[in-house]
Amino acid sequence: MMMPVLEAGKRSVRVDDSGFLLDSNDWTKEIAEALAKSSALYPVTEEHWRVIIYIRQYFKKYNSAPMLRAISKRTKLEERRLRTLFPRSCHECMCKIAGLPKGTG
Repeated sequence: MMMPVLEAGKRSVRVDDSGFLLDSNDWTKEIAEALAKSSALYPVTEEHWRVIIYIRQYFKKYNSAPMLRAISKRTKLEERRLRTLFPRSCHECMCKIAGLPKGTG
């Protein structure tokens, strides 16, 4: 069974059936933009980037995604605002666009 592919500019990356990158090392800002478009979340604003970059940094350090409260505190965006920026399955959507693997919980 072939995995789906996400096209971003001149790059093609493999994603799972939910659209999450299979290899987080494939992530680039261009890939993030394509993931955002595939999630009907476009354009990606400065506030989105603040969240996405923080999540990526946290993941690199701790090998897990930060909790929503921590994201809110570190990005200085209220949880209500985060839910507006990433309206469907807020935390999952953030992690997907940041190129993190799909969570298990």
